[in-house]
Amino acid sequence: MNFGMFTGFHVRDGKSQAQTFADAFAQVAAAEELGIDTVWLAELHFQPERSVLASPIVIASAIAARTQRVRVGLAVQVLPLGNPVRMAEEAATVDHISQGRFDFGVGRSGLTKFYQGYNIPYSESRSRFSEALDIILQGWTQETFSYEGQYFSFHDVAVTPKPFQQPHPPIYVASASPESFIQAGSRGFPIFVSMQAPLLEQGLEQYRAAWHEAGHPGNGAAHLRAPVYVGETPELARSQPKASAMHGVRYAAEELSLTAATEAQAANMRRLANMSYNEVLEKRVIFGSPDEVAHRLGHLKARLGLSGVVLEINYGGQIPQELVLNSIQLLAQEVMPQVKEGSER
Repeated sequence: MNFGMFTGFHVRDGKSQAQTFADAFAQVAAAEELGIDTVWLAELHFQPERSVLASPIVIASAIAARTQRVRVGLAVQVLPLGNPVRMAEEAATVDHISQGRFDFGVGRSGLTKFYQGYNIPYSESRSRFSEALDIILQGWTQETFSYEGQYFSFHDVAVTPKPFQQPHPPIYVASASPESFIQAGSRGFPIFVSMQAPLLEQGLEQYRAAWHEAGHPGNGAAHLRAPVYVGETPELARSQPKASAMHGVRYAAEELSLTAATEAQAANMRRLANMSYNEVLEKRVIFGSPDEVAHRLGHLKARLGLSGVVLEINYGGQIPQELVLNSIQLLAQEVMPQVKEGSER
């Protein structure tokens, strides 16, 4: 059971961008010291009120150079927005800097704002994603390669360096639609899934059916992304992150609904606007004492057959730094041992 921490380099109200970087790197240092397995990074563009994490591959390189043990992963690199040969080179470089502690998570993102900013039609996102992933894999596994596609064309290209991990770093695919679950299962990739995704269990069934039909060994590997906050008591665990969580809910309802890829996604986000905090606690987050959080994670692990978790430690981005660090410590020292011990039974 991989225990991962997701950090979004969130911008807190009244804090500078420089302080945002300093706080996020302090959280990473805590993860390294306390034994968290993996630090995961998002890719977020054109939202200065939300995050400074526009270049996760650069941040991954900085984390790799600052740490000795923790793995660093992307959750996710938005493949349709970039040049796949360049991404292959940069990811392989981070793999060497980290000495093989790098995980390459990829996806399309559900926010059209990113695509508008990069002047790429969102309608091309799925086909661009497939081309980019194929090119990256060829670049990593062939000395030289050529490719002729709808969007990209390369002739006798030699991606350098080749990855440190052979044949390449682990590739994780963010999956939310039936098509993405089936494609990831057919190709034998581990996946990220959101606790808040509709039809989550149905999607995992589709993923595993496609996995077995393609003849891959085992049962696939699903990592669940979920907002988590751990407090010393149940009361503190609910009261301390409340303002930040409701800020996150309102942000999703007001801002993200305008840039959702589909009307169904937009409608789902708009429904958040009227959600009470009790509903948020029940349906969207895992907030509680160490024992409560360990119990919920253990239950989800057993019910969904999880291989790992990607725990968003500052949902809404407005939890004070000292409370975030305290939650990470409780998570690592009191929750993680319980969940891992249960996984080994």
